[in-house]
Amino acid sequence: MKRGLAGIALVAACLLGVGAAAGGLDGKPKPKPTTGLAQPRIRLATKDPSVLVLTAPGYRLILSKENGEILELLDRRSGERVLRGQVGCLWAAKQTTGEAASGCAFNRTGENRFTFRWSPLTTTLTLGYDSSPTGPGVDATVTFVARSRSFDMRLELESGVEYPLSGTLFPADLLLPADNVSGAYMPTFLPGTRLLPGFFKGPHRNVETYPSRWAFADYLSADIGKGHVAMYTVNPAPKPIAPVDVGFVRHGEGAVCGGPAACATHVFQTWVERGQKWSSPIVRLRVGGTVEQSLAAYRDDNGIDDYPSLAEKVGAKLDKLVRAPLIKADIWKGLPEFRAWPQYLQQLPSPALVHPVAFQSGGFDEAHPDFLPPDPRWGSSDDFNAMATSARSLGQLVMPYLNVSWWDTTSPSVQELPSPLEPKDIAVQNLRGNPVTEQFGPHDGYIVSPHVAAVRKRIEGVFEEWRTQVPADCLFFDQIGARPWRRDFNPAAPTPLAYYDGWLSLFAPYAGRCVMAEDGWDRLARTFSGFHGGVLQMSHQFQWPDDHWGQGNWEPYPIAGFLFGDKVLMYQHDLYEPTMTIDPETLLFNVAFGFVLSYAWDGEREEASLTNPWATLVGQVQRTLGPYYAGKRLIGFRSVAPNVTESVFEGGFSVLANWSARQAVEVEGQRLAPQGFVARKGGDVLASALGFTWNGVSFPAGAR
Repeated sequence: MKRGLAGIALVAACLLGVGAAAGGLDGKPKPKPTTGLAQPRIRLATKDPSVLVLTAPGYRLILSKENGEILELLDRRSGERVLRGQVGCLWAAKQTTGEAASGCAFNRTGENRFTFRWSPLTTTLTLGYDSSPTGPGVDATVTFVARSRSFDMRLELESGVEYPLSGTLFPADLLLPADNVSGAYMPTFLPGTRLLPGFFKGPHRNVETYPSRWAFADYLSADIGKGHVAMYTVNPAPKPIAPVDVGFVRHGEGAVCGGPAACATHVFQTWVERGQKWSSPIVRLRVGGTVEQSLAAYRDDNGIDDYPSLAEKVGAKLDKLVRAPLIKADIWKGLPEFRAWPQYLQQLPSPALVHPVAFQSGGFDEAHPDFLPPDPRWGSSDDFNAMATSARSLGQLVMPYLNVSWWDTTSPSVQELPSPLEPKDIAVQNLRGNPVTEQFGPHDGYIVSPHVAAVRKRIEGVFEEWRTQVPADCLFFDQIGARPWRRDFNPAAPTPLAYYDGWLSLFAPYAGRCVMAEDGWDRLARTFSGFHGGVLQMSHQFQWPDDHWGQGNWEPYPIAGFLFGDKVLMYQHDLYEPTMTIDPETLLFNVAFGFVLSYAWDGEREEASLTNPWATLVGQVQRTLGPYYAGKRLIGFRSVAPNVTESVFEGGFSVLANWSARQAVEVEGQRLAPQGFVARKGGDVLASALGFTWNGVSFPAGAR
């Protein structure tokens, strides 16, 4: 174990010639020279025998002088106490057995020594945790770098324990004043979620794994009284992804995260073996301001603003894509063979993004990743290509459904692996070296490892097939943006944590191919051009938000629109038909949150027929409004009246939306029907949905 941190701190303080607290001893500052420059307004008070008080213009942070535990965080501008402490002592590292070492095992006088030093020159506070040979077995260093309205924390640790450290709480659970939380923001399900005060009356829990559909950014924040606090990781590409469990917990009276407090949880997924070292990314706490400002800071700090634009990724296709509703075409639902499609394509909107589904041998969830040639009952690859050519002649685009991350056990790619490969060799493996499989109904398949050379070669072949055999305008990949991160112990993986780093590197060369994914998360927006899915599907299909958070305790909030609305197009789920645009609620949701409209075409249901007026409606609305909001960053979102919001997109396009399903309202001189909206550019009304009947549809197109 390391030794001598206190001595090093004292020497450093002397060399700098500053009044620093070194090794827990209060130093006497020397007079500061007069330079005519403004002196730093960030200072650390160390004279109190029990606490360290870090004061900056925007906040006051109080730490325990005994072990560094966060005791309080005050928003100085609003006067709100945004944190009332934490569970534990700044950090904790858990072994796979569940046994944990934490900062609580250290103090200033015992064998397991806690020390601190302060550098006024760099406004950096360094905390040392030095374990004795019989102590917790983990040495750690935490650095705080203070700025005017934020501070950065970083943890470095070295393991001397028997089993791998698989989870590192950093910071250990932060305590929010539960009764004073007016809203908490969580990147769960596109476009994001605001948890309302009822959630914090508990018990409720929303802790999810980033990256996945459940947490599409490593960010959370809360409005507390008149204050605001945000916590997020600063970890821009090309740094490796730092997977993390992040979210809010509210337990009952008498429990941790109960009583007067709720918890903000942040647990890095790690794999640190004995003798190894690990360093966290920067965790930034931003105090004050608004949620829009903290989201803008996350975007900037994590390099999202520098991602390629949609125009750079898809080129000339962008003009069509923003005007093109998605048209799901499940060929097994009463649709004809490909040769007969041209006559039906003429009835679709133009432009449209035609999305053939389940055309591969055997149908849906069969044969992955082998989608060509299609099942013979629908025609050959040449027939598919002729259909796509016909669609393009009508101004439409074609995007086939694909899945390359889950391989059917009976697919040719699995059955014909080159010797000496076996299926387990291409799969994600658990710690025992067993392949990880996933079942969908009667279908069984391998979750493949993106680091295996044979997997990468086959996926390169998939891209080539859709460039040469059946040239496609865009390519949709299921599960890539939805599946939770997982450890991968396949020998080809550089570390067990690199599962999604492998997929990012595999897809990076194809950013120009208009690739889209089921759901999506921040790093994917660098390469992908579209994300499909979100909270509307999870609410309607699974009742997930109500079951987990409580009915009335949540509402959609456009976190994704602020973070990467100009980097990807967002759609409802590409397969789930109840969130296709066939009702007022979905139309309103899409326009207000910047989602492209969608429609399901099949030959079995009247509501999916091409003669349904909604099929015309989605084309009219998307052609009219799409160029103003699709692929545009959201720059403002506010409540203007009860159940009425205003969304403002870059370029000056705005949407007034009435979320009430029963009551009409008048706002800013505009009468809004139940679930109605007014879309404006500057002062001009571009489209309005006022609640009258249009061509037999009980909700109007309103677009002109």
